[in-house]
Amino acid sequence: MAGKEGLPMNRELESYIEELEHHEFFKCFSTEELNYFKSNVVIHQYRKGQILFFQEDPKMFSYYLLKGLIKLETTNSSGDYTYVDYVQEHNYFPYSESLDRQNYGYTAYARTDVDLMMISNNIMTEIMTSNVDLLIYMFKKLSNISVFLEKRIQMGSTPSASDRVVQALAIWMYDMGVTQKDKMVILHPLTINELAQVAGTTRETAGKVVKQIHKEGLINFTRQGIYYLKPDYFNNLMFN
Repeated sequence: MAGKEGLPMNRELESYIEELEHHEFFKCFSTEELNYFKSNVVIHQYRKGQILFFQEDPKMFSYYLLKGLIKLETTNSSGDYTYVDYVQEHNYFPYSESLDRQNYGYTAYARTDVDLMMISNNIMTEIMTSNVDLLIYMFKKLSNISVFLEKRIQMGSTPSASDRVVQALAIWMYDMGVTQKDKMVILHPLTINELAQVAGTTRETAGKVVKQIHKEGLINFTRQGIYYLKPDYFNNLMFN
């Protein structure tokens, strides 16, 4: 294990390694696999705005995000459509390219300062192909991603821009929200512009919708995070 790009070998790095076995993704690893993994990964830091890789770059690494938020963008061949998604801390990515894809399917940006693990292809493939529990876990994750993408497609077919904004907020809660007492919270500084981009509308429309549902006591959209005051309302949009 090595530190790199502004991350000295300090107690913070050591704690990342020591705590891996408590993360959901690594609970499928045997003790031997986890020790092998720890000894062969590099911890890297990217500053906000830096690019990890470009769409269609040769896939050299998989990643496990330890801290921060990653933004993913995919653009079609004509350049007239961009799909945006996010990866938050304590998540492995990319799932869809884990075994057979030779190129990255999107461009990845550091949306905030991030700390992450870079995992070489051969290390990850070696562990996956000998660990049935890990493959089952990853299959379940891909199933969840399929549900998420289905909801994104449904949202895109909604004619009302205002409805798409609320649906985008529901999808964000499902994807990135964490429970905090009786609320759900996204503890990342997402913006109205990003919400508008995901919902396929203008910043003005997204801002108006956020103001309205804030008045209705449904949400509190701040520079520090998004607070879902009535999460059941947004859950119903996702699953009913």
